[in-house]
Amino acid sequence: MKHRPGWPGKKEGDPAHDRIAACLATDIQSVPQKAKWVLDEIAAVQNGDVTSWEMGMNAYMLKVGAKITEIIPVYEETGEEAISVPTDEFRDALEAWYALISQSRD
Repeated sequence: MKHRPGWPGKKEGDPAHDRIAACLATDIQSVPQKAKWVLDEIAAVQNGDVTSWEMGMNAYMLKVGAKITEIIPVYEETGEEAISVPTDEFRDALEAWYALISQSRD
């Protein structure tokens, strides 16, 4: 992968931000359509169209609520703990990732 996830306000070494970045890199990857689809699902939750949304991906499962999103490792063997982040933060990071991967299609 050519790009590394980053967004305004990303804190290096912050476990929650590191998990968001890992989720973007390993699960959303450089696929703008997937990023857009997840953004649309987050918007549906935050707009009150649905109360929550869940999706299992390659390495993590997302459990999106209006205020909090859980990023849960799919494989227990990794030894990673589930991390909760503000949904706004996850959305902001995903929006920045979407903008980046939409620009370069190589």
